[in-house]
Amino acid sequence: MKDLLQPRHRASLLRFVGEAHPERVLLAFDYDGVLAPLVREPSGAVMRPHTRRLLTRLGTRYPVAVVSGRAWRDTHRFVGDVVSTIVGNHGYELGRPLPVPAAVLRQVKAWRRTLERSLAGVPGVFFEDKRSTLAIHYGLTRAWRTSEARVYEAANRLSGTRLVPGKKVLNVLPASFPNKGDAVRALVAKLGCTGALYAGDDVTDEDVFEVGPPLVFGVHVGKGPSLAAWKIPTQDGVDELLELLVEARE
Repeated sequence: MKDLLQPRHRASLLRFVGEAHPERVLLAFDYDGVLAPLVREPSGAVMRPHTRRLLTRLGTRYPVAVVSGRAWRDTHRFVGDVVSTIVGNHGYELGRPLPVPAAVLRQVKAWRRTLERSLAGVPGVFFEDKRSTLAIHYGLTRAWRTSEARVYEAANRLSGTRLVPGKKVLNVLPASFPNKGDAVRALVAKLGCTGALYAGDDVTDEDVFEVGPPLVFGVHVGKGPSLAAWKIPTQDGVDELLELLVEARE
């Protein structure tokens, strides 16, 4: 991965967002760890005021979306109406909150009951019930590696699931649900764009990076390997990316 914020690489960013070509480009961002700092508490963190101001300015120049693993309503609570499109639950809620089918509700509740029995007494485990999906956080104590092993062991015994690892969290989704890559492709088609710049920091974002160019200009935020061609080393560097994107349209 190349550091996108290095001056010698900025021309590649400008070419993609249309400095020389006027095509419409979607700007899409994960929330936790990208637009907001990653924190231990599953409830998440708010955006810095400067980030919010930049995101507001971007929304007047580009189609902008936030694509989150959180439920639509929870993501909207953080983002508000700063962006035109919010995607929740890894792509299931594409631009709006959706009623969850009764069969899915029953399935997710059954998974949670089973996991609560299996993980009783395991330290640092917290269930985030998104109704249509389930997230199992296990990084709330120092002994999280032991808890992680127990969480994966229990979740692997469930049926009908797609397990998506994250940073000290395991997401449990119905096998039929879309992923973030599906969501970004759908948004590009729906909005009549020619491609999308996507910035993400987690394993769930790799489904978008896997789509790759020419449709997706992938930017991985933080450390670790990724399928993205570009990186921003730390979350606080995202503001610099937003500033570059604003300047590209001025």
